[in-house]
Amino acid sequence: MRNYFLQVPGALFEAAKMDGASVFMSYWRIFLPLTTPGLFTAAVFTFVACWTEFFMALVFNPDNTMRTIPVGIALFSGQYTVPYGTIFAGSVVSIVPIVILVVIFRRWIVSGLTQGAVKG
Repeated sequence: MRNYFLQVPGALFEAAKMDGASVFMSYWRIFLPLTTPGLFTAAVFTFVACWTEFFMALVFNPDNTMRTIPVGIALFSGQYTVPYGTIFAGSVVSIVPIVILVVIFRRWIVSGLTQGAVKG
C-alpha cells in the first residue's frame, strides 16, 4: 500500500502549493481523490477477510454469546445430523452484507484493481 501512495506525483502537491492551497486542502482535494479507488479496494478486501475469519475466532473466543458468523454456522451440525438447510440459510445471510458492499462500491473496486494494470 505504501508504494501506491508514492505513485502520486509530487508535482501535483507543488502546483497546489503554488496556487495557495494549504497542506490539508492539498490532501483533501488532490491526494484523497487520486487514492480513493485503492483505499476502497483495500477496505473491502479487509472487511471480507475479517468477516469470514474462522480460526482465530474459534480459538480465542470461548464465549458462546460472542461467536462470529462462520463459527456459528460451523457449530450448527449435531452429532448424528447435519441441517443443510439451516447451514445454507446462515451462509446466504452472512454473504448479504458483502454483496451489498461490493455492489455499492463496484466502480471504485474495479478502478482500484486495474489502477496499476496500464502504464500511462
